[in-house]
Amino acid sequence: MRKKAVSIVLLLGGLTGLLGTGGLTKDEMVKVFSSLEEAVPCPERPLLLVFFSLACHPCWDELFEMKYFLEKNGIPVDLVGISKEPEEELRTFLTKYAFSYPVVSDRGKMLFRRFKVRLEPFCVILNRGTVLYQDDTNQDFFIRRDEVKRCLLEIASR
Repeated sequence: MRKKAVSIVLLLGGLTGLLGTGGLTKDEMVKVFSSLEEAVPCPERPLLLVFFSLACHPCWDELFEMKYFLEKNGIPVDLVGISKEPEEELRTFLTKYAFSYPVVSDRGKMLFRRFKVRLEPFCVILNRGTVLYQDDTNQDFFIRRDEVKRCLLEIASR
């Protein structure tokens, strides 16, 4: 009886591992791109861009808070992280924290300039290239977080 139970547990564990990752390694699950167009070639849904830095713990909080908020509320918006860090450093971070959404390594700061990002974390919501929301860095961080959440809930209610 005990041998059967152990065999079943091992079999289920193996199947879960295969099904859960599609046979991919952790490194293959982490997606780091060099441009927004590469990360999301033809966006069918609005995009939430979260600009962050690996050296900024409030940035991590914002990235994971927005991920949780979208998932918890079933909001039809795709999350994309944007950072200036090198791809290797981002990959290590994303693997460590099991972050499976696309992230752009914006080494040339093209997106940072395009959206005039001066302070991280920084959020932008796009719909087919049109800016629906962009953080105002003159406002308090928590006011900005409430504003982006309000905008996301508005999108979900449409």
